Amino acid sequence: MRTQLLGQGQGGVWTRGQATAVMSGSGVDALLRRGTWQALLPGVYTDAGHEPDAVQRAWAAVLATGSGTIACARTAARLWSLPLIDDNDPATGALDQVNHDVAVARNVGVLRDPAEDGAVVHRRQLALAAGEVVQHASGLWVTTPLRTLRDLAAVLPLEPLVCAVDDALHRELVTLEELQELVAAAKGTRHVRRLTAAVDVADGAAETPVETLVRLILRPHLPGLRCQVPVHDRRGRLIAVLDLADEELKLAVEADGKRGHAGTQMVAKDRRRDRRTGDVGWHTERVTWFESRRRQAEVVQRVTAEAVRLAAA
Repeated sequence: MRTQLLGQGQGGVWTRGQATAVMSGSGVDALLRRGTWQALLPGVYTDAGHEPDAVQRAWAAVLATGSGTIACARTAARLWSLPLIDDNDPATGALDQVNHDVAVARNVGVLRDPAEDGAVVHRRQLALAAGEVVQHASGLWVTTPLRTLRDLAAVLPLEPLVCAVDDALHRELVTLEELQELVAAAKGTRHVRRLTAAVDVADGAAETPVETLVRLILRPHLPGLRCQVPVHDRRGRLIAVLDLADEELKLAVEADGKRGHAGTQMVAKDRRRDRRTGDVGWHTERVTWFESRRRQAEVVQRVTAEAVRLAAA
């Protein structure tokens, strides 16, 4: 069937117009009703039976908007695998997963799925220089990682924005010098204050978003915390690299992500590691992903109380 060619070169996503070029509209509706196809956005489809990935979601946003559209902000961030930490996060109940961003030649508002909590495509009018747009491996035109970070400042709160900046630095998608130049060039524009604040506190040593979050929570109270601190035993052998640590206090803070550090084996492994670092004088506090998102005051109180105890010891 000619329907097998639908979505080729488009991440396996196609429009209603493309579908009705090879079959009737009633046939399209029947495939949707039977669950053979699923709608990603109004008039944009893919095969059913799987969870669409970042590339398919980006293609859907672009195809729903029309020709000449460029993936930007949250959509571009997904393509660059930046950690949108509020994206479908059960700890916060945030709904960033239903939001898509594309840049168009003119601002024509938003496209909404009529379903409750349905997807929203934000069509943004951006002045993009030629060097700020590249073609992604998926075939989509997308803003560069550097430009994407600038646009994220308009749609994300500070904490997830810093997580995105940290991740881009850690993976060398951007450099600190490029970010500083970006801030200088954006002076006087909207949201530059948030972008400046994110760059000022960024630390490319952070390996995960939860490390960034815990650092943001605790650094105002414990300015001596550093990311990725190596610990050696008395023979000089490396026994651990701490997520966050104050070397003067010998206080370690391990930030446990959403997926890791669960289950009996991981708990036992963490305890063995904590015993090894404890043998050379370190005390470890562990902070879970949920605590970093929903119990920040408790984290600050618990860790700072331990810091006071260690300082007095």
